[in-house]
Parts: sequence; structure tokens; C-alpha cells
Amino acid sequence: MIRLDRSPQPDLERLKTEMKDYAREIGIDLVGVAPADPFLRERDFLEERAARGHGPNPYEHPVIAERVDPGRWLPGARAIIACGIAYYHPDAPPPPGGGALRGWLSRYCRGLDYHQILRGRLLQLAAWLEARAPGHRHAAYVDTGPPLDRAVAERAGIGKFGKHTNLITREHGTWVFLGELVTTLPLPPDEPQPPACGSCTLCIEACPTQALTEWRLDANRCLSSITQMKGIIPAEFREAMGNRLFGCDDCQDACPYNRRPRPSRHPEFAPSPDLDGGRPDLLKLMAMTKGDFRRWFEPTAAGWRGKTTIQRNALIALGNSGDPAALPALAAALESESAVLRAHAAWALGRLARLAPAVRGGARAALARRAERETEPTVQVELQAAMESLAGGE
Repeated sequence: MIRLDRSPQPDLERLKTEMKDYAREIGIDLVGVAPADPFLRERDFLEERAARGHGPNPYEHPVIAERVDPGRWLPGARAIIACGIAYYHPDAPPPPGGGALRGWLSRYCRGLDYHQILRGRLLQLAAWLEARAPGHRHAAYVDTGPPLDRAVAERAGIGKFGKHTNLITREHGTWVFLGELVTTLPLPPDEPQPPACGSCTLCIEACPTQALTEWRLDANRCLSSITQMKGIIPAEFREAMGNRLFGCDDCQDACPYNRRPRPSRHPEFAPSPDLDGGRPDLLKLMAMTKGDFRRWFEPTAAGWRGKTTIQRNALIALGNSGDPAALPALAAALESESAVLRAHAAWALGRLARLAPAVRGGARAALARRAERETEPTVQVELQAAMESLAGGE
């Protein structure tokens, strides 16, 4: 005997409309629906990129076959709900004092960490769908796991891929955090948006390390990736880092779609006063304790790499500052327990002394004292290079 399922079936088009309204009520700014078909174009691109030695980068899921198949994200997937939260807040007034001895944080990590905030809202959305269409399964992802966030969002019609490889949205430019809810519910898809960039190449011209070509990013040269890498920063990128402590927004700042950004309605992403609005005092960072780091950085998206990474980047910024007031902090960092910090302090002393000749004598003396006692080969190389760069007359 065949039993018919007589439970009421939802009107999927109406459900989608109501879902979008609810998503905005709970703090999701952009919502679109994409079919859960394999991402074949993206598969070809990722395979070609890997063949050129440009991927996967350390922050990506390593298995291409898993990244491009929504059925592996959630067995039985029928649709993907792409979601975005706008995070742009205007720059806070410059903090008093500090002058050149201030670092810079990318806008995405000046406020609270978006991962848990957006994930919590995706789970709220999943619960809402379950109440209205029982029996279906859902899986939430926010910059984690295999999903291709920008490709999903583009397919769902909430934005278009830009030449800088960021997603461009009509409403909020590129200043959007992305996540997705994969579902077995067969929601009807939305239409993709038309192309965004045309002949514009401002983002490519703005990139300080030539990491961008049209539609392609070499993560090995991208300062956003480099500021987050472990260990020793390659010497060729240190001057280009300027005073960056975490991330780089240059390509986004150059994008015409960001010229009149709409401020975010979410106070969670406003610049933290503990981080001086995104321009922290570099000398304060070099004196930072573990407790300070936990209070200042761990609530943000810059906290996951740890205290040493932030201080390493602060040393580079101090060297690039050209401010003689940086000398004592750099000399003190030569005595750090961390070989990574000692290595970057050596480079920074050489760089500072070349920019501010008045400190050459003090820099040379500090480098020579450390060189007499240093046993770590990586630091010895940096000490030698710094002393050689200062050799000769004043």
C-alpha cells in the first residue's frame, strides 16, 4: 500500500520572499539564493591557479574537489542562501599624539570578529526555515570550510566579482562580510547581476606589490595575506607594508563602487576605542602584555594570528616610520625571546637609520651588541644585512 505524504508543501517563492524579509530583520543586509550545482568554472580556475603555484593559499580549504561541489558541503543540497553584512564605518578622528608612530588596521578587523556574529544570524535563519518547512537540513558557513563565498554570492545575485577579486555589491560596494546557508530546501534561485568593472583598472594600479592582474590575485604578493603569514616576512615586502599591522584595503579604497560608501547599520563593526579606532600606538603595542592582547585584539578578526604577529608587523612599521623616537623600542626588541621579533627588529633598525641618519650611531651600537651574542642563524642574517646597509660614512 502506497502512503501519500499529505503534509502541506510551502509556496517556495513566497517562502523565499518572507525569508529575505526575516533575514534583514535579524541583521543580514544582503540575501540571495543560488542553485546548488557544482562550480565548474571555478574548478577550472582553481586547478589552473594551482598549476601556476598560486594556490591553495594557507587560508583556503586545500581540496579543490570539495570546494566546488555543494553536495559535499551538505549531502542532498538543493540551494545555497548567500548572505552579506555590511561593515564599513567612517574613519574615526585621528588619535591625539603619536605622529608617525601609529599603525594601521584593515577596516574588517577594527571592530568585533564577524565570524561568530554572522554565523549566529545564519543559524537563526536556519531555525526560521525549519519552523516553516520542517524536515529539511541546513549547514552554515562563514569564511570556513570548503565553500567559495564570493562565487556563491555572485551566483545568488547579491554582487559581482571585481577585477580586484572582491565581491562588488550595489548597496555597499566591497565592504561586505559573506556567509552562506546550504539547504536541502529547493528554493527558487535569483538572477545574477550584470558585470561591474568595465575598463576600470584603478584597483590594479593601486596595489602596492603588483599582486593584482585583471580578475586574478597572487596571494603570495598580497599584503593582506603577507601581514597574516607566520614567521619571517620576505624582505622585498617590508617597505611596501608601511605601517600596516593587519590586512590591506588599497584595492578597495581605489574602487569606484566604494567612493560613497553607505555606513554600516551594525555597531559591532565600529572601530574599537581599545585600538585607537584602527590606528594603534606602535610603542604601546611593543609594550603589550598577553593580557593586553587578549583585551585589545582577541575580540577582533585580527586576533587569531597571535601577539607575536602583531608585534612583528609593528616592528616593520616602526622601521618604516623614519621617526627617531622609534629607536629605543627597536633596540629593546633585539632582546626579545622571540627570534622572529629579533630578526624584524634588526631589519627595522637598519631601515630607521637610513631614513633618520641622526640615529645611525645608536642603531649600529644596538645591532653590534646583539650580533656578539646572537646564536639563531635567521637573526644573524638579518643583523648582518642591517649592519652592512649602514656601513660607510655618515
